Amino acid sequence: MIHPQTKVSFISELVSDGVLARADIPRGTIVWTQDVLDQVFEQAAFDRFPPAVQAQLDRYAHRDALGRYVLCWDAGRYVNHHCDPALRGVGSWFMVARRDIEAGEEITCDYAECNLDEALMCDCADPACRGQIHGRDLLRYAGPWDAEARELAGLIRTVPQPLWPYLLDPAQAGALRDGQQDPISFRDQCAYKGGK
Repeated sequence: MIHPQTKVSFISELVSDGVLARADIPRGTIVWTQDVLDQVFEQAAFDRFPPAVQAQLDRYAHRDALGRYVLCWDAGRYVNHHCDPALRGVGSWFMVARRDIEAGEEITCDYAECNLDEALMCDCADPACRGQIHGRDLLRYAGPWDAEARELAGLIRTVPQPLWPYLLDPAQAGALRDGQQDPISFRDQCAYKGGK
């Protein structure tokens, strides 16, 4: 589920639609969470779908650490990639604003966190653009991303959280927020540890 103060809007010819903030969203806000309405498909189910359905899942679903396809039921599926994203995952099933997001700003994530199984050529024009994005980036950048996720987890308690009632596991999120548990490492969220 995507934050209620967001909307889908046309971004550009290159990326088509994306998600914009309709109001200021402070750093530390949970902006997206997987919820009970999202659909999760095992690889065997994906393989049985006709090619047109597989193409839609390839475009709009992300993969979890087990390689399952997770299809967001709402506008969360329109969040675009950026190498300096507005969001970072804290654990494997929710994302937090890593900086203050201003009204009208595009909400982005790093598609490496979506466990891309094929390289995506990036042209985000950020000075730190990696050029090529892949799920294996979770292994390469786990150290700094893990540190950022720990910091963001602590910020959850400092701002209102309208998505809290929709979290898959509020008890785990509370343990992360209160410093009783560290977020799962990005290394452990990577579906491509075996060199796939």
